[in-house]
Amino acid sequence: MGKDALTTMVKDKAGLENKAQAEAAVNAILEAMRQELAAGGTISLKNFGTFSVVARAGRTGKNPRTGEPLVIAPSKSVKFSPGKDMKEAATASAQEWGGSNWLDYRLLARTVETQLKEVKDALAKRGVGTDKLQSLYDDTAARLKDLSANGGQAFQEMRKGFSAAFAELREAFKKAVERF
Repeated sequence: MGKDALTTMVKDKAGLENKAQAEAAVNAILEAMRQELAAGGTISLKNFGTFSVVARAGRTGKNPRTGEPLVIAPSKSVKFSPGKDMKEAATASAQEWGGSNWLDYRLLARTVETQLKEVKDALAKRGVGTDKLQSLYDDTAARLKDLSANGGQAFQEMRKGFSAAFAELREAFKKAVERF
């Protein structure tokens, strides 16, 4: 959820007249939190969680490209520790999604969207049967959006269905490449 969606939710849940009021409320809360954390304070919201500033010690790291050692300076970061209600909600959500990897759906959705776009772009460059393939792409993209917006069984259906959808797209792509 982004700030815009949060603002809309605050407007609806708080019964505010317009989105500008909700945005002002969200901005005020975020600014107050920023100021408290910048001062090194802690924000505890009962049953929600605790935001705190943690210090990270300096250390020696490794440049992944060259393998050379590099110095990583000490820094501060914000840590969030979920409260009881948040933990229970996450546990319930994990059970609803079918296991401990319930957040995988977001990664799966992003991966599928990226792969669909790559296939679509590759086909467009070749000018291959754009009407049929565009229809297939649009249908698959719409299914992805619908499934990722829903929960529970939709996630499990998504996992099963996307391998078949990609196999169909790959086969269509192979045939198109062979024709041209």
